[in-house]
Amino acid sequence: MHKLYTILALMVSIVILMAHSATPPNGKTGAPGDSLCSECHAQSNTPIQGLISVEGFPSSITPGEAYVLTVVSRDTSRSAVKGGFQMTILGPLNTKVGKMENPSANSVVSAANNRQYFEHNPAGAFPDSSVIRWTVEWTAPALPGGTEITWYLAGNFANGNNEETGDRIVATKGKGTIVLSGTKDVTLEKPTLYPNPGSDQINVILPDGTRPDGQGFFYSLTGSNVGQSAIHHGVINTPDLPAGVYVVEIKQGDQSHFVKWSKI
Repeated sequence: MHKLYTILALMVSIVILMAHSATPPNGKTGAPGDSLCSECHAQSNTPIQGLISVEGFPSSITPGEAYVLTVVSRDTSRSAVKGGFQMTILGPLNTKVGKMENPSANSVVSAANNRQYFEHNPAGAFPDSSVIRWTVEWTAPALPGGTEITWYLAGNFANGNNEETGDRIVATKGKGTIVLSGTKDVTLEKPTLYPNPGSDQINVILPDGTRPDGQGFFYSLTGSNVGQSAIHHGVINTPDLPAGVYVVEIKQGDQSHFVKWSKI
């Protein structure tokens, strides 16, 4: 009977490891609140070595801009058989920021614990170049200037034996900072703009309920200043702009607010 239980346990372990090869369980990035793949993959005395990184994540982030991020897995020992990964992107209070979508082949974006996870689906076989790449599109959030955003990434360099031994787990992280045409002072509270979407005129109400006088600056999603107009008692006559999405800076004295607005 003991032998039967041992065989059953081994079969269950193999099924779980094969499932993780298809796609990993969420929450294995090494980010705060997450664990690592090493919970399941033992790596003592393995000859496998590897590096994992993210290319394309900007050090200066423009709100609303879409960036193509590439996860690169390099088998530096040229002895791994398969490679897998999982990544998440977090902001203040270690919560999800922005949106990841449009993953490349053999990868997927999933959601759990109020976070997004970009991960292999399934694990990739290392080619002769010993490098595997996966890409995803990340749209930056509309957060205040100076906000730090951190990505967390864990990679698995596997020996392909469908067991929990002999694999190498590598974790890394990096960060960028929200800016818009240079770093500006921005408050966390945002005014209300309406109608949104709108066309020729925008009404502005500040968080304290007042209607400001000042200047409105319009930026494209790439951070370029495309127009400006005076604000009189909370009303902006919009500049001549094509239909699209813009970031509007509401500037009153030395204080600025940034709000996304759509022109129709």
